[in-house]
Amino acid sequence: MSDFHSSAIVDPAALIGKSVRIGPGTVVGDAVSLGDGCEIGAHVVIEGPSKIGPGCRIFHKAVIGAEGQHTGIEGVGGGIEIGAGTVIREMATVHRSIEEGGLTRIGEECYLMVQAHVAHDCILGDQVILTNATSLGGHVEIGDCTFISGFVGIHQFVRIGEGAILTGPCAVRKDVLPFTMTDGNPPRVRGLNAVGMRRIGISSKVRDNLKEIYRIIFEESKSVEEALARIKFKTLVGREVASVVEFVGSSKRGFYRKAAPA
Repeated sequence: MSDFHSSAIVDPAALIGKSVRIGPGTVVGDAVSLGDGCEIGAHVVIEGPSKIGPGCRIFHKAVIGAEGQHTGIEGVGGGIEIGAGTVIREMATVHRSIEEGGLTRIGEECYLMVQAHVAHDCILGDQVILTNATSLGGHVEIGDCTFISGFVGIHQFVRIGEGAILTGPCAVRKDVLPFTMTDGNPPRVRGLNAVGMRRIGISSKVRDNLKEIYRIIFEESKSVEEALARIKFKTLVGREVASVVEFVGSSKRGFYRKAAPA
């Protein structure tokens, strides 16, 4: 049985699952779907179209599903999908897509901390962590198991590769390579996220292959094209290896490089 505070305003057209709790002063609009077991805190605003998966927790004064911050919006725009088990902390904001039929998508078991901002049309994978005051511009893509901390601002259309750690404070204007530890302002690659790779079960063989790829990219090649040509003739296995090669080859904004030796 669901539990709504008497001062909550829930549109009759909203789809509310089982055992949902909604706190005082919260507003849930039409075209909103809350999965089973969701917990919504006080003075939250959720506008539609928004589909929030089961077991999500949304804390006080968060705003989900507001119109994207864009001066050229035409029509009603798109919606939002948030995966199961995601936590959205106090005063965080997630804006819906500005494209008709489009989506801003947050994966499963993500954790958005206080005042994090996810702009329109962003795509976040599973188990992404955004720490306090992290701000994503429109159309940003973030891979699975990525950790972003320390007052980071990410420019629109930037991609952050899976398994990366990105530490600020910094302004991010280029892509951040998968499985790297990147920090500074401007950001620089400090090494590979070896601890994170072990935690998500990447084998030592694949970790060694990733080291080999990044050695070719950073130390043995003068261009991306040369690096990809060299990698092509290596016998390097693993889904993660293919992911890095695809990421590097498809980067449109360029990517951050390794820090120069001290």
